[in-house]
Amino acid sequence: MQTQLWPGYILHSRPLAEDKLILQLLLPQLGRLSAVVRKRQGKTRLALQPFQLLMLQLSGRTELKTVKSIDEAGPAPLYSGKVLYSGLYINELVCRLWPDNLAAEQLFMLYQHSLQQLLQVQHGQLELEPCLRQFEFALLAELGQPIDWQYDANGDGIVAARQYQWQHEQGFVPVNSGIAGQLLLDIGQQHWQHSATRQVAKQLSRQILAPLLGAKPLASRALFSSS
Repeated sequence: MQTQLWPGYILHSRPLAEDKLILQLLLPQLGRLSAVVRKRQGKTRLALQPFQLLMLQLSGRTELKTVKSIDEAGPAPLYSGKVLYSGLYINELVCRLWPDNLAAEQLFMLYQHSLQQLLQVQHGQLELEPCLRQFEFALLAELGQPIDWQYDANGDGIVAARQYQWQHEQGFVPVNSGIAGQLLLDIGQQHWQHSATRQVAKQLSRQILAPLLGAKPLASRALFSSS
């Protein structure tokens, strides 16, 4: 590990001492891990930014690694407003939900794709809500909890004209009053044209993520309400 250069992103940072930080990093082969970095390399003060691809050299045999070198591998995307808050939200989800030191090759590619989508949102080329929902549902699949948008909990095909309710650890259950099957099919096919589809997808993502996140609120969500 001492000589290997790893691509990675900073998900979160917090002070450790006057001249050190503890970073939460996402690397494809090593997954999410914690590492200590000095704020300066020689006479140069590091500009450590989230969302920027970095090349890192790590050392250490314990779970807390040490960053021996860190270099920029690409420009940091310039997000602002709700797009910036959304990037921080994605980072927080990964920090809260992805297990320590679990390889994350697919998650790493998903994360990079989401950053590119957010840049397109910033430039007015995509809508924000579908990008967030796609990341949330794909993250659930990577965590081993994929959502079946085509079949209900009984193994029967979702019927557009029927109503359904999400049941934890079961899936969608037919009910007399609930979510229209057509909306579930639209989410599964990523048809985001209608506001009702986007609204239901948001409600479902919060409902499904809630047991995984626990009682502690997401700090990034507070940014949206204060903006």
